Amino acid sequence: MTGHPLQHLRNQVGYSLIELLIGVAIFGILAAAGLPQMDTRRQDISTSTKQIIADYRWARTRAITSGAHFAVTWTSNKSYEVQRMKQAADGTWGADDVVKRVELPSHLGTAWFWPATHEFNTRGMMVTTTYTMWQMIWDSKFNSYHLVSVWPSGQVYEEY
Repeated sequence: MTGHPLQHLRNQVGYSLIELLIGVAIFGILAAAGLPQMDTRRQDISTSTKQIIADYRWARTRAITSGAHFAVTWTSNKSYEVQRMKQAADGTWGADDVVKRVELPSHLGTAWFWPATHEFNTRGMMVTTTYTMWQMIWDSKFNSYHLVSVWPSGQVYEEY
């Protein structure tokens, strides 16, 4: 009589193979229902905006720390370059070397990038203009945009 209750307890410990398979099937159905809603292309505009801001800030920081002007030049509405500038004998600054080239994803573009070059001096201030530059990054696939502002003081912010 003592062997019978022990055998009954031993059978209740753990999960059966069928219970595990049903649990995995339910998890798979829930994951399959949720995955189509997760579109990573929606993150492209946020990632690109953060990269643009980081490149502006990097160019400004390099201008302050290196003693040379740096510039972000928009070559088209989908691409830009970060350039190191060189001072000529007459005191003007011109492009010396392209430090970085960036191509935006195909469904992103910019507007309002006049002037095309945003140059930072050795104090970190923008020398190409005396007013705030607004730059719109447009996502044509999801019909949304982000705004980036570049201030004459050299500060760069993301505006919505």
